[in-house]
Amino acid sequence: MSEPSEPGEVESLVETVESAAEGDGDVSVEELVETIGGDALASLMLVPALIMVSPASGIPGLSTACATIVALAALQLAIGRHTLWLPGFLGNRRVARSKLDTATHWLQKPARFLDRLTGQRLAFLAARPFSIAPALLCVLIAFCVPFLELVPFSASIAGAAIGFIALGLVARDGVLIILGLLAALAAASLVWSVAT
Repeated sequence: MSEPSEPGEVESLVETVESAAEGDGDVSVEELVETIGGDALASLMLVPALIMVSPASGIPGLSTACATIVALAALQLAIGRHTLWLPGFLGNRRVARSKLDTATHWLQKPARFLDRLTGQRLAFLAARPFSIAPALLCVLIAFCVPFLELVPFSASIAGAAIGFIALGLVARDGVLIILGLLAALAAASLVWSVAT
C-alpha cells in the first residue's frame, strides 16, 4: 500500500485556516493573519481570494473585506515589505467561526485540484522584479470588487483572478500567474458591463 501523499501548498493553507476556525465565538482578521503567518504575503493574498470564490462570497460585504486584505498584502509585497501591516479597524474585524468553517470545508476539494495544477514553470515571473506587476494587478482587481458585489457572486471572478496570481507567486508558477491575468480580463469586462 502506498503512503498517503503530503498536502500541497493550497491544501496546507486551507488546513491552517481551518485550525483557526476551531473553538467557539468569532475569529478576528488579526488572528487569521497570525495563524497563516504575517510574513507570508502571497499566502495572505491567496486565503482571502479563496474565500471570495467559496459560497461565503454571497455574504454582503465579505468579498470587499477580503479584497481590502488582498490590496494591502499585494501592495506591501510589491514595495518589498516582508511582513503584513493591517490598520486596526481591519485587524479587529471578526468573522463567525461557523462561516469560516463552512468556507474551508468547501475549499478542501478545490485545494487538492489546485495543488495538482502547480509546478515550477516560468518561475522567473514569480521573482522580483517581475513579481511586482502581478502584485500591483491584484491591487487593481481588489479595487474592482466593491462594484462586483452589486451582482451577487460575481466577485468570485475577481477572487479567481487573484487566487491564480497569488498561487503562482506562492508556488513560483508563472503559468498560473498568466491564467490569473486572463481571469483578470474577464473580471474587468464584467466591471465594465456593470458600470455602463
